[in-house]
Amino acid sequence: MSNYNLQTQIPTGVRDILPEEAWRKRLLEDKFYRVFRSWGYQEVLTPTFEYYQAMVTGGDAKQEDNMYKFLDRKGQILSLRPDMTTPIARLVATRLKEVPLPLRLCYLSNVFSHEDPQVGRQREYFQAGVELLGTTGGEADAEVIAVAVEALKASGLQEFQIHIGQIEVFNGLMEELGISQEVKEKIKAAIGNKNFVGVEEYLEGSNLSRERREELVRLITFHGGKEVIEEGYRVAGNNRARAALDNLAEVYDTLESYGVAGNVAINLGVLRGFDYYTGLVFEGYSSALGFPICGGGRYDGLVGQFGYPCPATGFAIGVDRVLLALGKQGDESSQVIDYLIVYEESTKSKALAKARELREQGLVVETEIMGRTAEEIQEYVKMNGIREVLAINNNF
Repeated sequence: MSNYNLQTQIPTGVRDILPEEAWRKRLLEDKFYRVFRSWGYQEVLTPTFEYYQAMVTGGDAKQEDNMYKFLDRKGQILSLRPDMTTPIARLVATRLKEVPLPLRLCYLSNVFSHEDPQVGRQREYFQAGVELLGTTGGEADAEVIAVAVEALKASGLQEFQIHIGQIEVFNGLMEELGISQEVKEKIKAAIGNKNFVGVEEYLEGSNLSRERREELVRLITFHGGKEVIEEGYRVAGNNRARAALDNLAEVYDTLESYGVAGNVAINLGVLRGFDYYTGLVFEGYSSALGFPICGGGRYDGLVGQFGYPCPATGFAIGVDRVLLALGKQGDESSQVIDYLIVYEESTKSKALAKARELREQGLVVETEIMGRTAEEIQEYVKMNGIREVLAINNNF
């Protein structure tokens, strides 16, 4: 590629965000932030890049392969942050461990992943989320799910649902059945890809009866309300899985008390990809898209890997994906300019004072600085959706 092309193009997987979309993004992030603050969450900012060794803590091999890595002048390996949970775990363990628990933190940030770009997911993308640290209780899990529901409602999204699962149900079932770690990981990957035929094929290698195999596959494809938990109790035989179902039941009951259970379904096929999850997990879906718009769960061991044992739970919303879903449901909101003030040289002071007065009232005001004709001004007003032209003359 020529030097000229390098000057005028941008790398694969990143994009320019033009004024209208930048405005919608800022408006959406402001809505998310207002919800987070109303629940007592405080914003934190972490560095865009950190030491690679810190960023791979608690991660998985796939995430490590997709990190952007580079060297500083001292030869240290650095990485652009691939998510926000790990940097916040590092921040809490090193900067906030003297702060009384629980800690309620939130963020609105960009993250990076060197994977093939796809709809709603570039190599640089934007997330909004919360982390609740300091308690293992189901009430904390329910709180972050309720915050996610309220944030998505505030965004204007009309049809969405949060699917909640519990990875210890899966782990308990695999333990009960004596499934090897290697096969367990393959089954987990197949469930994540919704390849339920593949799940059955892996289970065929066990000593399970056909009826038992079908029962397990039905359990991980079944989603709904409390009836899923009841089915789980019927199928699960060991204490590990049943304790996880108890946790799910507690969380769901609390979500009913919050009044958000109408946007929640229990789905034991939700396992999430990151290795740091240790309990309840969840993903959010919009009817407008075929992939998750948010995800999260409990990660009780991650902060401890930075030297400060502390249970935690949280979630991230994909800002780009919610914008895409809003667009598909017909959201055509756009920026509004209330006034264009036109003036002559002799009325400049009066015009600029009027512009300041209107802006102090919260209105959006432009001033005419191009020396255009009346016809050119009318065309500009039409193209930019300006509500009114205000001419300032000596008689104003």
